[in-house]
Amino acid sequence: MSFHIGPLHYTGILPLIAVLVLLYAIYESIVRGRDAAKYLRIGFLLVAIGWLIYWIPFVTLDFTLHEVFWNTSPGLPTWMRFAAAWAGGGGSLFLFALIASLGGLYLLRSETSRWLQAALASITVIGLAAAFLNDAFTVLPQKPVSGAGLNPLLKSPWLYPHPLSTFSGYALLAVASAALLAGMRRKGYILFEIGWALLTLGILLGGYWSYETFGWGGYWAWDPVETSELMVWLAATILPHLLVVAPSLAPASEALLASSVFLAMYVTRTGLSPLHSFAAPSLGALILLATAYAWLVLAGLALYKKVEDGWRELVRSVRSLEIYRVGLLVAAISLIIASLFVYSTLLVPASMTVAGKSASVPQMSAGIKFFHPVLYPLLIVMLAAIPAAFLGQWLGWRGYFALLVTVGATAAVLGAAGYTDKIDIAPLSPDATNAMMLFGLPWAGTAAAATITYIVIRAKKGLLILLRDRFSGLSLLHLGLAITVIGVLLSGTYAFNESYMKEYHIKPGDTIVLPGGFKLSFEGFSFGISDSKVDIYTRYVNHTASYYYGQVALFTLAQDFARLIQEYENGKKMYETNTTAKTLLKLALRGTIPAPGTFVARGRATVKYINFATNTTLVIAQNEPVEIELTNITLRPMLNQDNGSFYLFMPIQAAELKAVFERNVSNFLPAVLGVHDLLAFSFTEPLRISIGNITLIISNATILSEQLLTGGKGEPLHTYNNTIGGKMAILDTQSGTLEVNGTKIASIPAEIPSGVITYYIAESTPSYKKVIDAIKETGLYDLLKEPENVLKLAFSPDCLKTIHSGASFAANGCEAYVKAPKLVPETAWLDVVFKISRGGSEKLVKERIRFEAYGEIQGIHGLVPKVIHPGEGIDEVYIVLEPPMINSFLYGSQIAYHELLIYYLHEAFKNLTPPERLALAAVMIGGYQSDLLGNLGNPQQAQSMLEGSLVDVYLLASKYDPRNSTILRDGLTVKVKIVPGARLVWLGPVLMAISALYLAGMALALRRGGR
Repeated sequence: MSFHIGPLHYTGILPLIAVLVLLYAIYESIVRGRDAAKYLRIGFLLVAIGWLIYWIPFVTLDFTLHEVFWNTSPGLPTWMRFAAAWAGGGGSLFLFALIASLGGLYLLRSETSRWLQAALASITVIGLAAAFLNDAFTVLPQKPVSGAGLNPLLKSPWLYPHPLSTFSGYALLAVASAALLAGMRRKGYILFEIGWALLTLGILLGGYWSYETFGWGGYWAWDPVETSELMVWLAATILPHLLVVAPSLAPASEALLASSVFLAMYVTRTGLSPLHSFAAPSLGALILLATAYAWLVLAGLALYKKVEDGWRELVRSVRSLEIYRVGLLVAAISLIIASLFVYSTLLVPASMTVAGKSASVPQMSAGIKFFHPVLYPLLIVMLAAIPAAFLGQWLGWRGYFALLVTVGATAAVLGAAGYTDKIDIAPLSPDATNAMMLFGLPWAGTAAAATITYIVIRAKKGLLILLRDRFSGLSLLHLGLAITVIGVLLSGTYAFNESYMKEYHIKPGDTIVLPGGFKLSFEGFSFGISDSKVDIYTRYVNHTASYYYGQVALFTLAQDFARLIQEYENGKKMYETNTTAKTLLKLALRGTIPAPGTFVARGRATVKYINFATNTTLVIAQNEPVEIELTNITLRPMLNQDNGSFYLFMPIQAAELKAVFERNVSNFLPAVLGVHDLLAFSFTEPLRISIGNITLIISNATILSEQLLTGGKGEPLHTYNNTIGGKMAILDTQSGTLEVNGTKIASIPAEIPSGVITYYIAESTPSYKKVIDAIKETGLYDLLKEPENVLKLAFSPDCLKTIHSGASFAANGCEAYVKAPKLVPETAWLDVVFKISRGGSEKLVKERIRFEAYGEIQGIHGLVPKVIHPGEGIDEVYIVLEPPMINSFLYGSQIAYHELLIYYLHEAFKNLTPPERLALAAVMIGGYQSDLLGNLGNPQQAQSMLEGSLVDVYLLASKYDPRNSTILRDGLTVKVKIVPGARLVWLGPVLMAISALYLAGMALALRRGGR
């Protein structure tokens, strides 16, 4: 049950009231200069209560709410529906506002300045406003009967920790920035540490989610959303370093941090990221970008006011010659450069999108080439600074420089060895990558050793001293950073580069030995499909690429294959009922008909000599008697096509041919008629030539020399007095009558209906016969007999009239339409059972490979491969399980489709009529082939591919039998690679987050103790 006020859903009522209350709080604090804390508390509490109410439609599946429709479905488990609330653009912004409100409530427990009150209210109001404008509370104009389904890649338990930690980190860092700018150092610091820890975990969890979801191993690909998270993390990490070496510059850093938070949220939902974007730039997104600019201006003002003080503090830190301070200064400068570099890389294209310009952020291989040359050297500098910060008091400058020289020399030697292939730790990667790995490992290892050494030194003085020492927490944090860097250096290229994958095919009962000594045994499998239905029509038709390509496939099918079937059907009827057509076809297919002996035919004719070289025509006989003498002839029935029609010609080849006239023709003709000459006969008394039961009554004919027919290589015609003749010449009938057994059959050339030809070819060619028989067996034949039936699936009635008039698809909104079934099964799956063993240990693993139907409709693809990654020390064996491929029915092994798609359609077809089956197959193949089609420059090639794929999947699905799965014959596809050091990548951020939370807890404990 649902109610709403106009376009506003009931879940938006409390957030709307909260916005009004918080706006009033801003008015009270800024304009009237009063304490607005009580209004802030009311507003923040309304947001929290509103969030609890917001969960209701997700749990109850109230599809009238925009975000519920787009992110849920009846088959979504209840425990996942709570997470679906922040899966979309609007919901995630509401989540940001909620966490910001909770942070605000924490700060309001103390005395707050009017500026801070306004800032806290503004952060939440901006989050809520963006949520409203990104459809968090929008009511759909028509009540859907089901949901569109949660993005298949988001249908994962990781939908809880990753967005929660990331958006909580964003919100708390934004609130902490405001608190720190307002001078609330202790509470602001606590929120900062918690926010930093949560964001660190968010980055880790996002990478881990990608690692085990996409099926290629990458946990970092410079996707713009990943980059934006790193941007916020870098901006946040600047602050604690600046607070020591140049505290006057901290306000500028705090404002930059808040700006980066809102810029990151803008990047997430403007299309800059193909993996995470929810919409094109909207007013809600523009609010986020405008807020980012506002905080950036504030950062500039803060820097302008304190630049001189900050410079003096920086100089003082250098002149102090304290290794600790200098180390922090170097780290701070490196972080500032890295942060501004990444920030500007995102801000520029983000701003371009506002201006309507096409913009993108470097990602994947382009991202590596763009970011690594700048960020890698800065990372090395930061790693080099860590020993100075933690061991400087014991090493001294001389010891520290000795350490730098030693590590630098070792790194240089290893890097050079890697670049020259003397040491090859990544054999399938570029030499530069090997060099970077080997050069960076000594620096990261030294940084880790320095932090561990500090912890050991402090631990010797007692556990209590260790626990109460803030530097112990910081050393553990930097140890986590060093471990992460080591993990990334070891694993990054292996995770990113798919060349390290080895492909196996394993059948039930088989065991294969994997890298790392693991054995994988295939115990069994089973297919299944959900009872729940998902709406693939309501919000997709006329909007998505899958419907556009599906429409193109149907239109091409109607114009091409269906027309062919119609012609085949008509040809079959004519072949069975039209004796003439049948006789002509048999004659055309009979081949050559030899007739030995000499044939003489007499008649009256007008004869012309034609020379193509000089373009001259000469009449050599005018309605005069002529005798044609043919020796050892061969009748060569010839089928030619002209403008879509087929014609039977009856040329006669003679071993020797003579044309005898009543008068001497050699006086005005060349002695030799060669490659440019022919004779044209027009008979007033038709020439009759009988060959067996076939009689040709010729009205017009030409005599062609062999030389003319072969382009100059054969025999010419010769002129002797009143005779023209030659060897292997052709008497080519141009017009006349064909008789068989004394009965007139047809005029020459005789037209044979194209349908009869089509029917014969289809029936006589095994490959064509196989397709026709399959179409008949699957119920598609009756549909294709009438092309109009197919067109009705591709166009609405009004649009069908428009298309028949010759207009394009886009005319009158006719584009991207398919009359697809509205509700279809939501999910199909392949359950597989494996036993993984190594040494004496065994583990039974049950995994599910899913195909989410609506994923193909949304254009993000429905197949979600399954990844398992057992560990071996710090390394992991990365195993990807994919369904096998089924070869094309039409083209064999040239084209293949994954079996889950075919299984899904097979099961879905059971409750659909043939037209509904064809329409469903069309939109599915439109989504399935969308990536490939975008790379085809030839529209006709794309249309042909779509048409063939549509017929393919329809036939494959109709004839599919799960009991004869391809898995039994070809096995399951398993791709495997070793990812060295992967477990360090997961361990390092956890240590960093724990350390930050420990520092926050220490600060909270000290605050309560009055220190």
